[in-house]
Amino acid sequence: MKLPLLLEYLVGEARIKKIMQADEDVGKIAQAVPVLVSKALELFLQDLCDNTYEITLQRGAKTMSALHL
Repeated sequence: MKLPLLLEYLVGEARIKKIMQADEDVGKIAQAVPVLVSKALELFLQDLCDNTYEITLQRGAKTMSALHL
């Protein structure tokens, strides 16, 4: 599955693998793990944005801010 371009740039599989390997306790990383972490992060960010958008609408604001998180 291909990530959206912005998300691929920000949290690509290679970057996730590099972050995971920065921990000394992490040994070998299966090839599927960065893909799964990437997808989980994508879903988390989508849910966060959706909820933030709903709160922004409920408060009648025209611009999202950190207070809406």
